[in-house]
Amino acid sequence: MRLTIVRHGESDGNVAATLQGCRLDTPLSTRGRRQAEALSVRLAEERIDSVVASPMVRARETAEILAAPHGLGVAVDPDLVEFDWGSWTGRPLDEEMERRVAELRARWRAGDVDVSTPGGESPTAAAKRAARVLSRLRASGDAAPLVVAHGRFNRILMTLVLERDLSRMDEIRQRNGSVSVFELGGEKGPEAVRLDDVEHLSQDLRVVTGGSDSVR
Repeated sequence: MRLTIVRHGESDGNVAATLQGCRLDTPLSTRGRRQAEALSVRLAEERIDSVVASPMVRARETAEILAAPHGLGVAVDPDLVEFDWGSWTGRPLDEEMERRVAELRARWRAGDVDVSTPGGESPTAAAKRAARVLSRLRASGDAAPLVVAHGRFNRILMTLVLERDLSRMDEIRQRNGSVSVFELGGEKGPEAVRLDDVEHLSQDLRVVTGGSDSVR
C-alpha cells in the first residue's frame, strides 16, 4: 500500500493563533484553499484510489479539493479528528500557552505519553484512534489511499505507520498543506517516501501564520 497523508490547509483558527484541537471546527482560510489547490495540482497525476478525511470542516474542505481531479468522493472517518486539547482548547497561543505546551511536549519526548491536558486526551489515547484508522485502510484493499487530517494527529498516525515509539512523534513536522507518503507491506518494512513535503507551495504559502505550527 502506498499511503499518502496530508495536513489540511491553513484554517481561520490557525490564522487566529488559537489552540484548536477537535473542539474548534473552523473552515479553511483563503490561503488554506490556495494551499489545497496547489497540492491538488501536484497530486492530479498520481494514483489515488480513495480519499478519507476527518469530519472537521478544515480537513473535509481540503479533501474535497484533492479528490476532485480524480473524480472521487470523500469518505469521512470520525477517528481522524484532531487531538483533543481539553481545557486548553481555544486558548490563544501566546507566550504563556506556548511555554505550557512546550513543557508538555518535553514530557512526551521523554516517554510520558500517557499524560494529557485537563479534560483532554493523551498521545496514547489518540494512538488507539490512529491504529483503528490504519486497520480499516489495510482492510479496504485500496493500494493508494489518501488521508487528510490534522497536525498533531498526523504526527501520531505517522509514528504508528513507521512503527516508532510515540515519544518520537514530533520528529516529523506537519505544515499546513503538506504531504507525506509511505510505502507499506514491502520486505524492508514501512518506508517514508516523502515527509512534510511542501515543494508544491510558493514561498508565500509556506509561511507559518498565527503562532507555532508545532503544537496544532
